[in-house]
Amino acid sequence: MDPKTVDPKKALSRTFLDGGMVRWEAYVSGGQPKTPQAARIYFVCLEDPFESPRWLSHESRSVAEATRALAGMSEADLLELHSRSTPLE
Repeated sequence: MDPKTVDPKKALSRTFLDGGMVRWEAYVSGGQPKTPQAARIYFVCLEDPFESPRWLSHESRSVAEATRALAGMSEADLLELHSRSTPLE
């Protein structure tokens, strides 16, 4: 499917370019209901396999809420979250 025809509000992941023009994908995972695990937004570099994936917890702790938030974010919002994320070990 052509990414230009996908409604960003219905997308399960988002792609964006960082300040170095490197393409990243952001998606939500985790946050099982009624558990202390918070929903996390993960960032995976699509161009450099040696770039460590990154993550941060979403304040809602809900996968559904985090996914809706991710779908509505601007590229500037994605860059800001990416800058606050932690490398996955």
